[in-house]
Amino acid sequence: MKKLSFFLPLLFLNLSATNLSLTKAEREVAVKYFNESREFFLNDVKGLSPEQLSFKAAPEKWSVAQCIEHIAIAEKALMEVVQNNLHQPLDSVKRPDVKVEDTAIWPFVTDRSKKRSAPEFLRPSDQFATTDDAIKAFLERRQKNIDYVQTTTDDLRSHFMPHSLGMLDDYQWLIVIAAHCRRHTLQIEEVKADPNFPKK
Repeated sequence: MKKLSFFLPLLFLNLSATNLSLTKAEREVAVKYFNESREFFLNDVKGLSPEQLSFKAAPEKWSVAQCIEHIAIAEKALMEVVQNNLHQPLDSVKRPDVKVEDTAIWPFVTDRSKKRSAPEFLRPSDQFATTDDAIKAFLERRQKNIDYVQTTTDDLRSHFMPHSLGMLDDYQWLIVIAAHCRRHTLQIEEVKADPNFPKK
């Protein structure tokens, strides 16, 4: 009897951990967002010349190369923010503060009619030797993030951080990361649509 009573808490602990993992549907949705925004990115940056990459519609606006660098920086930095938040104590008390539906995040983040300034740690600063290096870094970081979503047992739904949309849980922040990439590929499309954008 003593042996059984010793193992019961471990059994319940394991069951609890399993229940707190992401569902199959949640994983599929997040991976879909990550894959879709990656494909948009690759299509938008394919075959651009050095002149096209460096073109700025105005001195204060970002070039395509700067957008690419920003996307690559954010892919790693935002995931690190999520990972660091997972080390904070569980706080289910904040769950009622999350009033944002998962499906509302993508359209909010990708809405280019609302301009926002990137925080200093996400701004392009020539961190990569070439734009190709930035693209390669982004793709490696994106795949790492997809692998994480597919395999993690972290309790992403019980850790929370504020966002301009409202309080979000860490799973929702993964959607933010995927949508952030799409937001700035739309910015790349805006640069390419400028009438002065180099033809080649």
